Amino acid sequence: MEVNQAKGLMKPYHLLIFVTLFLLSACSKPYPPEGSFKAKLLASFCAFHIVQIEDVDGKGRGMDWTDPSGKQYKNVFTVKNHCDFAKAGLKVGDRFTAVIVQEAQEVNCAVCMGFMETPPLQWNIIVAE
Repeated sequence: MEVNQAKGLMKPYHLLIFVTLFLLSACSKPYPPEGSFKAKLLASFCAFHIVQIEDVDGKGRGMDWTDPSGKQYKNVFTVKNHCDFAKAGLKVGDRFTAVIVQEAQEVNCAVCMGFMETPPLQWNIIVAE
């Protein structure tokens, strides 16, 4: 009689494991994130960052821009959420995967008082990789 009771306990335990694994797999983020694109940090100074989109998944999100010295850039934009972006620790020339987001997570952070001319097109982005 005790053997039958033990077998009866195994079924709910297996169901619990199955449900837990299913929920964990359903909640995981797709990788790379949906809507992501490859990019390169072209310039960075204080709170100003110019990013160039490097793949077809990001085409149409950048603009062609000429800086005041006459240098031309293709498919670029300015990072709007400089506080969030700075946390990624990227250096000029680094390539990364980015996702455009609607709002910045952090809007107040310490920055230097410098200025750099940047493209007028701005996006809030997060660095995914």
